[in-house]
Amino acid sequence: MSSSGTKTFLLLTALVLTLSACTTTIRGPELSLEYYNLGNAYYNLADYDKSILYYQKAISIDNENRKAYFNLALAFIAAGRAAEAQGVLEDLIVQDPDNQSLMEALAFACYVQEENEKAIQIYRRVLEVSPENNKARYNLGMLLWKQEDREAALDTFATILENDPEDMEALYHQGELLLQLNRPAEAVEVLEAYLQKQPDSADAYMHLGDAYRILERYDKALEAYAEALIYDEKRGDAWFYSAVIQLTRIEDPDRGLTALTEALEAGFQDSEQIAELLSASELLERDKVTALFRRRGLLPEAEETEQQ
Repeated sequence: MSSSGTKTFLLLTALVLTLSACTTTIRGPELSLEYYNLGNAYYNLADYDKSILYYQKAISIDNENRKAYFNLALAFIAAGRAAEAQGVLEDLIVQDPDNQSLMEALAFACYVQEENEKAIQIYRRVLEVSPENNKARYNLGMLLWKQEDREAALDTFATILENDPEDMEALYHQGELLLQLNRPAEAVEVLEAYLQKQPDSADAYMHLGDAYRILERYDKALEAYAEALIYDEKRGDAWFYSAVIQLTRIEDPDRGLTALTEALEAGFQDSEQIAELLSASELLERDKVTALFRRRGLLPEAEETEQQ
């Protein structure tokens, strides 16, 4: 969310930098503009402390320079001073209560401070005025998801797709949320649609594999995990869940042990998933599986005690 917002406010040109050299001979609003341009230049260089200094200089000369106030707020956010940004933005909104750019920036400042409910309220106000604003709606969906209101987040991304069926990020998140809401059949449909247009996404193939695994369509799950590994051969989770299927569901222990070894070589260390695998009554080659975990210090304490 922050990157898309930042791009909107980079207002630099070569002319700005050239003019700034003449600040000793100009006064008043023109000098304020020069300081403002310098602030933009330093902002673009990610030197936020200096950009704040020059925006404040611009404002000290011309306190009607609203662009300087606005970019000062953005610089405060970028410098990790979101509370100060919030104060500036709230003052600007008092003067211009219908300005959506101000409200979106304020919502982001609230988000940075983890005032998520306040940010959600602000984004909803933005959408009341401008329901076609998919950027604000996307950020609202992400915040609702962060607050674990998954149904509302899902509805939000669905609305984005109604407005713009080609929004691939919204489609991908829709698939993720359907999976989290234990609606794997719908997740499969959405993720396959996503992969038709974004066929190189290892993450999407992982989610697709998980959905098929929940549906007990193990052949399709293994295909999806294999596709994930084509794009990222070090995906420990793809190797691990392939091993789970092969060692507990389709009785292919040789491939399962190979996949488990690859998972551990790739750094897979999820203790809960390891414990769940070891607790499965259907687990094949239990002694070999246990030995693999023990060699890497990943054997759960309960299993270690039992072995002793």
